[in-house]
Amino acid sequence: MVGTRQIAKSWRRRAVLAALGAVAIAALARPTGAAPTEMPVKIAYNLPKDHATGTFFEVLAREITARTATTSVRLVPQTFPDGQLYNDTQLPDAIGNGAVDIGQINLGFMAGRDADVLRIWALPFLYGSWEAEWAAEDSDAFREVFTTQMRKYNQEMLGWVQYGAVEIYANKPVRVPADVKGLRLRGFGVDSTTLLRDLGASPVTMSSQEIYQAMQRGTIDGFSTGPSSVMDRKLYEVTRHGTDVGLTYIPFVAAANTGWWNALPADVRQAVLAAAAVAQKESRAQAKADHAKLKAELTAKGMTVHTPSDAERAEWVTAARSRQEDYLRRTGDVGKKLLDVVAEANAKAGAKH
Repeated sequence: MVGTRQIAKSWRRRAVLAALGAVAIAALARPTGAAPTEMPVKIAYNLPKDHATGTFFEVLAREITARTATTSVRLVPQTFPDGQLYNDTQLPDAIGNGAVDIGQINLGFMAGRDADVLRIWALPFLYGSWEAEWAAEDSDAFREVFTTQMRKYNQEMLGWVQYGAVEIYANKPVRVPADVKGLRLRGFGVDSTTLLRDLGASPVTMSSQEIYQAMQRGTIDGFSTGPSSVMDRKLYEVTRHGTDVGLTYIPFVAAANTGWWNALPADVRQAVLAAAAVAQKESRAQAKADHAKLKAELTAKGMTVHTPSDAERAEWVTAARSRQEDYLRRTGDVGKKLLDVVAEANAKAGAKH
């Protein structure tokens, strides 16, 4: 996890890395008429290639290769999927200190007051539809706030990486909030664990790569994650009960190390941003399509997935209401501005639960 102390300790190292990066890339600048210089780019993320998250970064790498073929520096991306270099708890710091050039940010693992306003990403029952989520995220207000705050962590936001829905899975049926009371449930960072605590569970923070063994060993009674991860990581083998309540619909963020990014020539930065826009569109489309079929696939694997009645869903919404109230207390006018954008997006898109 990115702790405030860790961040403070790494500022000097980051400044040195940024300076060295600027010198190195300046040295690579192409003289008039010369062939473009090649520069390797290390891209890391925590999920499998065929997940919507993986689609983002693989498409990003493909598009960067194509779009920088004739720019002043030719970028040569190499991707490291499924936590090969760093898992989701480690990636924010790895990007911030320049250990990787571009990577996946799970905002749940960002710590410190500078991250408070970013926590809107994980507020439960925030959006009425995928389209409302995307409209809010693509607004000038969201982009400005996320870009400004992430720069404080030495990270340059490139785009939204669609993860999808988050549900609760357990070794017993979960129909209403009362069913999770006392259960040891895996969460993923500050936002998720705080919500689980408010629902009455005992949260345990761990990477998604650790869930399978933790369930096998009885270290946890269940977990909060997306149905896509349940399928990809074969978690249906270690749990038989899940929800279809749509606890949250969350994105990750694709970010570059700020020093690396600022040292790139302007034409290369524009090419990377254009590549990220294509990757964002494809990631979102896949996540929505995958979600529509995952419930049936998990049921076929022997899992019982409970779809709540309207009354049961109302219990979940009421139980989670404190998260939005706490967000407003912490973020003030800036948080209210973002929530107003969300309300407008929901009104325009309409509820499609």
